[in-house]
Amino acid sequence: MKFDLSGIDRAMAESASELLVMTGNPDREDGVHIECRCNAAAERLTVEYNAGSLVIRGREKVHFYRGLTLFLAELMEQGDNCTGFSKEEQLSFGETGLMLDCSRNGTANIPFLKKMIRFCASCGLNQLYLYMEDTYEMPENPYFGAYRGRYGRSELEEIDRYGQNFGVEIIPAIQTLAHMHTFLRWPAAQKLKDTDDILMTGSPDTEAFVKSMIRNATMPFSTRKIHVGMDEADMLGLGRYLRVHGYEDRYQIMTKHLKSVCRICKELGLQPMLWSDMFFRLKSPAGDYYDLPEDTAFDEILPLPEEVELVYWDYYHHDQNLYEKNIRLHHKITKQVRFAAGGWTWNGIAPNYSKAEKTIAEGISACRKQGIDKVFCTFWFDNGTETPVQTAFYSAAYFAQQCYGGTGAETDRILRALTGAGTAQYQLLDLFDNVEGTSPENENADNPSKYVLYQDALLGLFDAQIADSHLPQHYSKLAGKLQSQGDAIENEDTRRLFAYYHTLAEVLSVKAELGLEISRAYKNNDKENMRLLCEKVSACAEKAEMLRELREQIWFYECRPFGYEVLDIRLGAISVRLRSARKRMESWIAGRAGRLEELEEPRLLYSEDKDNPAHSQCAAGFWENIVSAGNVSGI
Repeated sequence: MKFDLSGIDRAMAESASELLVMTGNPDREDGVHIECRCNAAAERLTVEYNAGSLVIRGREKVHFYRGLTLFLAELMEQGDNCTGFSKEEQLSFGETGLMLDCSRNGTANIPFLKKMIRFCASCGLNQLYLYMEDTYEMPENPYFGAYRGRYGRSELEEIDRYGQNFGVEIIPAIQTLAHMHTFLRWPAAQKLKDTDDILMTGSPDTEAFVKSMIRNATMPFSTRKIHVGMDEADMLGLGRYLRVHGYEDRYQIMTKHLKSVCRICKELGLQPMLWSDMFFRLKSPAGDYYDLPEDTAFDEILPLPEEVELVYWDYYHHDQNLYEKNIRLHHKITKQVRFAAGGWTWNGIAPNYSKAEKTIAEGISACRKQGIDKVFCTFWFDNGTETPVQTAFYSAAYFAQQCYGGTGAETDRILRALTGAGTAQYQLLDLFDNVEGTSPENENADNPSKYVLYQDALLGLFDAQIADSHLPQHYSKLAGKLQSQGDAIENEDTRRLFAYYHTLAEVLSVKAELGLEISRAYKNNDKENMRLLCEKVSACAEKAEMLRELREQIWFYECRPFGYEVLDIRLGAISVRLRSARKRMESWIAGRAGRLEELEEPRLLYSEDKDNPAHSQCAAGFWENIVSAGNVSGI
């Protein structure tokens, strides 16, 4: 279908044209006439199509783009024969958005960031947070973000302008206390260090450094909002600070540093928000975030400035009541509360959509009930951005539908319009970790696909964990589904994503019990079977190399080159170690090695759930704890 954009302002028309071209619907003067009618007091988004006229009403610019996407999704089903369409949605939240992690080695490139902005607008999300620990330019400090793919000021200005075109506010999210280890690794940064991950608070050098960070992070953006981080500083005041100042109440250290950060923000005319967990962890006997009783008082906290917002982040709970309790606790500190859900792109090699769906739905329902007006969904990429960034699209669309009160069918239609794949196809990716032996909705965030992929075939650190789980059959069946579903996808970028996961499923179907088979042949002194396994090992190594090449293509489509070297080493090591395993096996077969001591080591459970024997899988988040029991980093 063709569209006439002459009825909307030029800037909006240019952006709308991008969406139309992306979905195969060009703009033409003789096409469907489009009108956008925004009213700041509007409580509903409405889309009405009749007799060659499309009228979209809402509160702000992104509501137009969401309305247009809803209509385009309808067209995909009905085609040009569509004669009428109407849709109405409640506008329940004032601020909705996504947070994209650009600090776990994968720094999204500029074209992909623009794609994320278009995706936000198409879903009706009016904010995109860029989480940048040290991946933005600080000209006065060349080590800050060195070799990390940091963004230059002009690039961030370009992204900001692009966001404005679509009505998406780009918000810098940085760290001003902890999560600073990639910068603090440099000898030039030692005077700023309390611990390997935490800044030395109370120091004039640190205060000047923090001010420089805040100034440089916000300078490129038109927004006055900034997320200053300050989460997970568990060892605050217990490193060099302790040696210099002696022990000091850590609540006092935290609140003094917050006061300093707020003063800097006020000087620069900024509105800060920060993660709230440290206010809770410092009161918890276990150092936990979510375990405080509802009668907890927060008398130690200095009165927060009115402009400061606390961000309650919770990606874990499957019970709406727990979210409501924690919101009420936050309101004891301040009424300025923002909620962050989690899209679960950080489970390992594949996304954990089951847990994302459940936690997002429960969290957003609690926000509605408790009157929280500002929400966003985080997309972290822990331990090196192993999961492709574009897997975020599914959870992002699901989150948007929860914000607008939509249904699963609408999530499917929007995904098909924007990515070429629907919910059934994306949910196949959830099956990499949602296997036999995991809890319902993968509540424990088990990630067998990661430890099966990376574990050494001879050492078998996770062999006891996966025994009797029927993983080869599971992944073989999944590979077949991914191939048939992926081949039907027309969108080139999405088809490449599914080709990668199809290859991953093939690798896992062979590698899942390869170590167990090798160990069994060795213990039975079955050299004939060991010869056959040598061929299986080589075939798996070749397939692993194909996997590495596909992941490389996806990385450079999504991210800057910096950081890929880590993933390249990890994926390349799979085939290297398999070839080394074959050499050891052949040496034993030929009698050159009398023993294979690796295979004589008892296979121990990596982790055991004694409360639930049916929960036989586990979570292993870090590559360095999977590939070896020896030291991979450190002394």
